[in-house]
Amino acid sequence: MKKFLKIILSLLLFVVIGYFVYTQYQKKAVLQDVIYTDAETVIKVGLHDLKKTLVLDALSNPKYYWDNAKLSKLKKDKDTVEDDGKGIDLQPYSLVLYTVKNVKNTLFTTLKIDDAALFDVFAKQYFKEKNSTITTENYQYALDENAKLLFAWNSNHLVVALNPQGSFEACKSVFDAILVENKLISDKNHPFVEKLSASNDHITYLKGNSKVSLNFNDGQALLDGVLYTKLPSTFKNQTNYSTIPNASFQLYFDSNFAHEQNKEALISLLDDASFFEKNNIDVRALLNKSTGNFSLSIKGTTQQTDTIITYEYDDNFDKVETKITQQKQAPIISIDLGLENGMNSYLKQQGAVKNGILKAIPYYTFYADKDSTNTAFSTIEDTLLSPQKTGSYFFNLETNFAALQQDVQISKVDKLVELITSLRITAQQTTENNIIVKGKLDAPEPDINILSQVFFGMQVKDSIDLAP
Repeated sequence: MKKFLKIILSLLLFVVIGYFVYTQYQKKAVLQDVIYTDAETVIKVGLHDLKKTLVLDALSNPKYYWDNAKLSKLKKDKDTVEDDGKGIDLQPYSLVLYTVKNVKNTLFTTLKIDDAALFDVFAKQYFKEKNSTITTENYQYALDENAKLLFAWNSNHLVVALNPQGSFEACKSVFDAILVENKLISDKNHPFVEKLSASNDHITYLKGNSKVSLNFNDGQALLDGVLYTKLPSTFKNQTNYSTIPNASFQLYFDSNFAHEQNKEALISLLDDASFFEKNNIDVRALLNKSTGNFSLSIKGTTQQTDTIITYEYDDNFDKVETKITQQKQAPIISIDLGLENGMNSYLKQQGAVKNGILKAIPYYTFYADKDSTNTAFSTIEDTLLSPQKTGSYFFNLETNFAALQQDVQISKVDKLVELITSLRITAQQTTENNIIVKGKLDAPEPDINILSQVFFGMQVKDSIDLAP
């Protein structure tokens, strides 16, 4: 008996050691030859760590997982894809995403191809189903138009880019560098590889000396990190903001335009937004008339009058305009823009404000504050009580999802609101070059991993909706 126990213990020890060696090897190996050498920021999604967390959660809460697995909608046979081999691992130990400085608003990832012939068959079938054409030059590439995903590959690597315009030209320089010049980080001692391999967080974000992590725990998701800035005191350590008391949604951000580079960074971020072009607003001209302080609050509902214009023909067959008014419910929203000289006048000149109403946001009626010293808008005509407060965060977002849904009444999100309860994200300038970022997303069940709660909750909802 003792001999048998020794054998069992030896085998268990061998398995534990083998697993430890495997994980340590994978942590670095999976990060080599998948990150572009000129990547500006890198995000690691620890798929293996996520799976391990969920397995342990299932072992500690077997009844919850068993009950919900039975209730979850089973996929129909026709939706099940036989995996005869793709020549590529689409679920690696860790998935690495990255951005490139000169390619705006685009997220890249690189995956290793294990079998070029198998992958070629898989790619042809995939893009045939997407009605997309594969183009061959120095490498092959294709576009998934619906998802705005660009795919480019050779016999060794697949590069995927998420680009809002689905523009191959915007991503071509990165595709060329990786697939033609093989510009990928292979050094296991590179700072990106070392820092990411040392991180056990579910999601890790790196940029220079900045690091932010996101972990999915029992009943909550936690955001935690430190951002370093090149210039000291980039943001204020004390901020004034306006708010509706007990708001269901509160956002304020003081971008501190006393630092010119903050204004330039925000201009660069917003410059391509179609919203401003559609409303004849020049982003630079607008922000030059702002302090960079912005706040938005939502609390309660109000009644607004909508005017619907239709056209009819009279007895002489002349086209006649007809106006019909109707009442609709709208959330009480307060928007406050940091005022600098001339912002109100500029918005009026550009036609964004007419007769005291903000025309740039069409769905609800936003009334301009009658006090000309403020640039504030709200969905109620009377002056809204929005007391000024002082906080130590230069960025703060917090919401109670159930209360917000009552106020805004967004269709088709009722089930999601039942699965997540509240959110708060803050950023605080602590030392001269040090910003502390914190965040917490809460779910109703304190003992069940938040990912499982959302996943099973949505699956059960789908099953109920599809039931005869």
